Parts: sequence; C-alpha cells; structure tokens
Amino acid sequence: MTQNAILFIPDISGFTEFVHNTAINHSRHIITELLELLIDKNTIDLQLAEIEGDALFLYKLEETIDINAINKQIEQMYKAFHTHLKRYEFQRICNCGACSSAYNLSLKFVVHYGEIEFISIKHTKKPYGANVIQVHRLLKNEVPFDEYALFTEKVLPNFHKSKEAKLTANYDFGTISYTYQSLGHLKSNLPEVKPIPDNLPKYKLFDSTETIQVPILDLYEVISNFDYRLLWVKGVDKLEYEKNKVNRAGLKHQCLINKNRVEQTTVKKNVDKDQLVYGESTNQVPYTKRFQVYYVLEDAGNNFTKLNIEVFVDFKPLGFLLKPLLKKNLQKVISENIKDLILLIDSGFTKEFTNN
Repeated sequence: MTQNAILFIPDISGFTEFVHNTAINHSRHIITELLELLIDKNTIDLQLAEIEGDALFLYKLEETIDINAINKQIEQMYKAFHTHLKRYEFQRICNCGACSSAYNLSLKFVVHYGEIEFISIKHTKKPYGANVIQVHRLLKNEVPFDEYALFTEKVLPNFHKSKEAKLTANYDFGTISYTYQSLGHLKSNLPEVKPIPDNLPKYKLFDSTETIQVPILDLYEVISNFDYRLLWVKGVDKLEYEKNKVNRAGLKHQCLINKNRVEQTTVKKNVDKDQLVYGESTNQVPYTKRFQVYYVLEDAGNNFTKLNIEVFVDFKPLGFLLKPLLKKNLQKVISENIKDLILLIDSGFTKEFTNN
C-alpha cells in the first residue's frame, strides 16, 4: 500500500575528504556526534529510516505539508550543527587534523514529497519506491552554494509562483524541478560558545537543561549537601563523607555502588557571575580515565531555577567504542535522578530543611 510522505535528508558535506585526510578516530567521533545531534534536534516527528555514512534519511507519513514547520526544523538543525562545530574551533584542546578542521564541514538539506511503500528487511520496515530514489539522486545537483535547503516542486504547492531561484535537472528517473535557499546567513545568529576550562576532560558526553520550581539557593543546597544525596540519587547504597565539614572544592567522599567503593572529589569550574556551580570528579568510572559531572544553576525568576547538567570525560581506548552505550546509560540514570529531585522538592522538602 502506498502512502504520502515527506522525505528529508540532512547531509554533511566534506565528509569524504575529512575522513581521508585527518585523524581517523577523532573524525569518526566528530561525525557521530554531529549525526546524533541532528537526530536529537528532530522536532517534527520525523522517522529515521537510515544512517547513510554522512547523511540521515528521515521521513514522515503526511497528507499535508507544513512548509513553515519544515523550514523551522531545518533552521534548528543547522544552528545546532554549527554551534557544535564552533566548539571545535574555539574550545578544542586537541590539535589533530580532525579537531582543528572540523569547523570546515558544512550541512545541506534535500526535501521531497510523494508516495512511498515499505519493504520489510529482517523485521525492519524501510521506505521504498521511486520517490525514495529521487530524493537520494537530488543530493547531486547544480545548487551554487555549499550550504542550502533544496525543495522539490512537490513540496511547495505554489512552486511555479514562487520567487525563489529554480532549477530543472535531468536524472535517470526523468526531469524534476526544484528551488533552493542558502543557509549561510543563519551563522550570524549562532549562540555564544564559551571557552572550556583547561582542567576539564576533553569530551562532553552529556548536556541537559531542566527548569525547576525552587529558589536557586535551595536547589544548590539539595545538590551539594551530602546529607540529602541518597534521597534523589539512584544506585548509591551508601555515602561516606566527613559530616563535620562543609562541602568544598577538593573534599573527597566515597559512594558504595553495587558493593564497589567509588571515590569522588568535589570540583568547580568558571561560570558566569550570576551562576552557581557544583561538580564532582572521579577516575573510577569504567572505560574512562576521568569523569566529571557539573550542575550549573541560574536564577530563572519567580522562584524558578534553570539547572544545566554537564558531563565531561577522558576515555580509555575501549571507551571510545562504547561511547554510545555509556551516553545512553548515563542519560537514563541522570533523567531518573532529576525526576526524583523534582519529586523531592515538590514534596515540600526544601521548606523543611530551610526552616531548620
């Protein structure tokens, strides 16, 4: 049975040259991060059909086309992509060819619309049909920009009335017309990327933000005070620390996790003057040389606090290979911890300890 679908391909340009001429391990790491980032920025419920080397093939079954939503999706992915690349340009501490030239990578999008079918390959459904072939052929085109969004005539209902630049191309499937727009102007609106302190591990493994209804000082107390740790952190059976000391940078404590003792050290890093930060460092997380987690708090007004959780690591050799699994497990654990933290605060716990 055929169904109408939006066919959407973000493609990282320069990938082939990048891989052959730079440090192979780091280049794979960078491209993987960029593809994961594009997947994470999917806000219109596109389905991932395939990861095709340097590109993603996404689709969405849809009887109508919201071109504004598609344009917004493209903008979000593009800005996230180039913000990430700015970190390699301005925050890198590795000088290998991959890290030092990653900012030269570019991103383009091809968007098509039409009927598709599905075939099953070992219990996995994949889009199939002439329109799937067409959208992939369109990756080779005559658009005169390195970074652009290409829309076929089937995507735009008023294609022939559009004032956008148009091209007609001949492929093995026949002739197709399309329009395009440059994306380069979006770089002028990228968010500021701040330098990473020299004492941080090289790789950011996790970065997530939550807004919690609690004053900033109360939230900081819950996070940094070991007396409350077992009430919201899962997986820790026992916490050993010097109860007669206020937690400070350099102070060590031990967690008993599955009968294993893990020593952690309280650390800090530079943040904006209106932010608070609490961090912990350890060298006892499997497959890593060093593991640091930071909680950065910022007053969001009206007794709300924006909490940003960042995890940085230095990997052991095998750790690079297991990075996706480590990231997935970490995301699950932190997500559960934050849920319990919010439940703890919603229970009125903060009022209870601030009145003591």
